[in-house]
Amino acid sequence: MDLSRIGELLGVPPANGDVNRDWEGVERHYGAALPVDYKQFVSAYGPGCISGQLYVFHPRAVLGDDGLHLESLWEQTALTYGELSRSHPEMYPYPVYPEPGGCIAVARSISGNHVFLKPPSGSVSKWEVVVEMGQWFELNMSFTDFIWQALNGDLFLPVIEGAPSFDPVGSMEM
Repeated sequence: MDLSRIGELLGVPPANGDVNRDWEGVERHYGAALPVDYKQFVSAYGPGCISGQLYVFHPRAVLGDDGLHLESLWEQTALTYGELSRSHPEMYPYPVYPEPGGCIAVARSISGNHVFLKPPSGSVSKWEVVVEMGQWFELNMSFTDFIWQALNGDLFLPVIEGAPSFDPVGSMEM
């Protein structure tokens, strides 16, 4: 999905960050390259909230109450989902990073649901979106296709509803 199409709905990207600078350290930490479309979206828009409903985290967001720091989200989800999956494995069918092959959390809804990226494995050669909303939904689409469909009301899940908007939240490290 071309970011300019998403920009038609969300407006001009406020951050317009440097993809290489934003992601080099995170990818080194993670041990693999993350999807290009996802990195471009997050670098362009920065940390913020889509339509007042979905928080998008950024690798250079300042830590703290308002900060949407990506690696902090990974730590939180690893702890939460790790504990829950041990006590109720039938309710948590997907491993979460840092588990081997684990999905990485990239966004959180205002109600506490998470959007993950599932890494390629086996016969699946591309990253896919997985949404946890009490149930888990695996979507055969890229991150930006997911955002586009959610903003247009074409997604069968009510992740983003109402008028499209993007509000920056917090600040980024220089």
